Amino acid sequence: MKNSPEVIAEAISCKKRGMSYNEVSKHFKEYKKGNFSDVTVINWVEKYGKVLSEFHLKQKPTLSGKINLDEFVFKIKKKRISMGRKR
Repeated sequence: MKNSPEVIAEAISCKKRGMSYNEVSKHFKEYKKGNFSDVTVINWVEKYGKVLSEFHLKQKPTLSGKINLDEFVFKIKKKRISMGRKR
């Protein structure tokens, strides 16, 4: 394998976050993490994307029992109510 699994996973993650294939390729070239074409990213997404998505869905977060929120928004009878910090 020419590129490390970490680089491939990060490239797929960038694509999943909305970057175009060309932007992903340029991003890695700019930060000297890799030198590959946008076609390579397309191939990685097709080959590994589904496997990584399935792995991600199986992960369970470990919570400490306490969750801190800055703001909470909910609806009651179609009325939007916002609670949280005032800045």
